[in-house]
Amino acid sequence: MSRLVTVATVALSTAVAIPAALAQPTPKFEYGKADEVKDVKKTEWSATAEAGLVFTTGNSRTTTVTAGAKATRKQKQNKFSLDASGTLARASNLVANDIGGDKILSSNEVRREDKTSAQSYQIKLRYDRFLSEFNSLFVAALGGADIIAGKDFAGGGQLGYARLLYKTERHEITAELGYDFSYEDYVDPAADALAIHSARGFLGYKGKLSEVTSVDGSLEVLANVNEQSDTVGPFEDLRANASASLSTKLTKSVSFSFGVIGKFDNAPAPLSIAGYTLNPIDPPSALKLDTTTKASLIINFL
Repeated sequence: MSRLVTVATVALSTAVAIPAALAQPTPKFEYGKADEVKDVKKTEWSATAEAGLVFTTGNSRTTTVTAGAKATRKQKQNKFSLDASGTLARASNLVANDIGGDKILSSNEVRREDKTSAQSYQIKLRYDRFLSEFNSLFVAALGGADIIAGKDFAGGGQLGYARLLYKTERHEITAELGYDFSYEDYVDPAADALAIHSARGFLGYKGKLSEVTSVDGSLEVLANVNEQSDTVGPFEDLRANASASLSTKLTKSVSFSFGVIGKFDNAPAPLSIAGYTLNPIDPPSALKLDTTTKASLIINFL
């Protein structure tokens, strides 16, 4: 068994487009490649882990913790992989309590309010069976939650066919077609849990700009084939996950990465705001698009 442990120090992690972006778990669009197992003579293991912490005190009080892990097991024509990630962010903000209503604040009219701004995790298990250099079958199981986005639990499974469409020394393009099942249990107690059956398509690209710099991008599209409610029929809950990233080695043991992730849901989960009940006739709606921009400094110790 070979082991590799990587500790990642987050240099910058900025959510853009909407406040809920940080709450979204970072999707890992990893796809199977026959090259990964063609030279495997015996069972091989590998594992990586990363963690980040941002902590401020004083007038601004915030705590953000991110963590991730990945493990793979390779045999000839077989690959098992595990991906896990999580985010927790808390903020303590100053809130005015204008007792007199005169718009003039005294020391006893200011208080702190603690809020959770991100609380999510995601776990994915995947098995690839390589039929040839360009063709493979896969099956995956997923589970997670995104409390701020209104999902108390979101899990399911995927299966399908993968094809390596194009490959050179510096570029490769992979496509997947298959089926996705998603089960969503919402934070809002008034919302019923939902089972979604979807057709799934995926397109992934990996490229090398130089010996030390690489880029990758992917697009995953899920189209529901079942009716979800009186207002959401087949193919009306279109979901898409897109990502693009660049990474480069600064030194032998230090690398820098920059990436952008977008998540679109045409029928997002119902909002859940602590202490409030949503108007069933005219409830506030969640935004359909979340984006996250992330920059990381990665240090390999071993």
